[in-house]
Amino acid sequence: MAINEITDVQKDAIGEIMNIGMGSAATAASELLNAKVWITTPTVSVLQASTMKREELEPAICVKIVYTKGISGSNLMILKQNDVQMILNQLMGQPLELLPDFEFDELNISAVSEVMNQMMGSCSTALSKFLDMNIDISTPVPHIMEQINLTQLQDFEPEDMVVAVNFNLTIEDVINSEFVSVMSVALAQELSNRLIDLNTPQAEPEPVAAPAPAQQSQQMPQATNQMPQGQPMMQGMPPMQGVPPSYPPPGYPPQGYPPQGVQQGMVMPPYGYQQYGGYPMQMQPINVQNAQFHQFENFDVNLTEDQRDNLQLLMGVPLQISVEIGTARKRVKEILGFTPGTIIELERQAGAPVDIVVNGNLIARGDVVVIDDNFAVRITEIIKSKFMDSLGKE
Repeated sequence: MAINEITDVQKDAIGEIMNIGMGSAATAASELLNAKVWITTPTVSVLQASTMKREELEPAICVKIVYTKGISGSNLMILKQNDVQMILNQLMGQPLELLPDFEFDELNISAVSEVMNQMMGSCSTALSKFLDMNIDISTPVPHIMEQINLTQLQDFEPEDMVVAVNFNLTIEDVINSEFVSVMSVALAQELSNRLIDLNTPQAEPEPVAAPAPAQQSQQMPQATNQMPQGQPMMQGMPPMQGVPPSYPPPGYPPQGYPPQGVQQGMVMPPYGYQQYGGYPMQMQPINVQNAQFHQFENFDVNLTEDQRDNLQLLMGVPLQISVEIGTARKRVKEILGFTPGTIIELERQAGAPVDIVVNGNLIARGDVVVIDDNFAVRITEIIKSKFMDSLGKE
């Protein structure tokens, strides 16, 4: 396949990959903007870089994301400047209106970078799980563009083919617009082939025929009639002459017997018997025992009646529960320079569990969820500590 070609199967794979990634990005944007965000199923198209004209998105802001681990290449996210202005107003608590004198200064550019960093960070995390590989990205870099010209941002020649993925973007009570993700055909092929390979069943190895058993040099001696009739050769073996009255056993043959692979006319021992030297021998019963599980420590404490009453009183004491998303260390002069819209970078990555603190003691970690437009925390881990061990004990 040529470097500038992409099949329909690969286009479908790219659509599925970007759908998964942008779904996670929409969740991150919803938490960041405190508003519901919808990103629709994408539409994938392949066209020449010189014909990438999107007048409806101009003037535009193009955010460049470079993949630093797992895959090679970069992704261009193209959004309308007016849409970005409304997103920043929502983020900074400003009135949701377009200002003619709005300027993308250093502060606003930094805010755009942070929003895209959160969204694309969640996107790369989702793709890492979906494609079963580690994917990292660089810090997104925004570019202000009056007209969309991909050759200025990428090493594209005018005749090179690019893959454009169109999305509809809706933020509740903010915007209802669209944006485009542009990548090279080589990157699209790499991503789609990874997904196709993961969903292609591996061919099972052909069975190898077992070698034929060597002919026995000596045959077992034939039984003679000199042995008294009804006397078995060994314990568990039927008599040589004739068969026991219970042979074959009741209910023989059972369902599923003889086993698969037995040819018609092949002599098989009765069910429950093994072939030994030409004679059926009853199998010994298997000793089956229940599994023994580890006994965990009993944390019950024998309390006196007064202690139980005191403990019951403590159960009604209210405790202050707080959730810490992350922390940051700043100098006094930096804190005094805080203004509305200042972004504080925390030490924790996007999507990492948050800390659940009770009266200053870390007791658990969990994931932030949204329930009926309210934030909540789903506990995923209980932290073992002296504070937790002391609860409910004497």
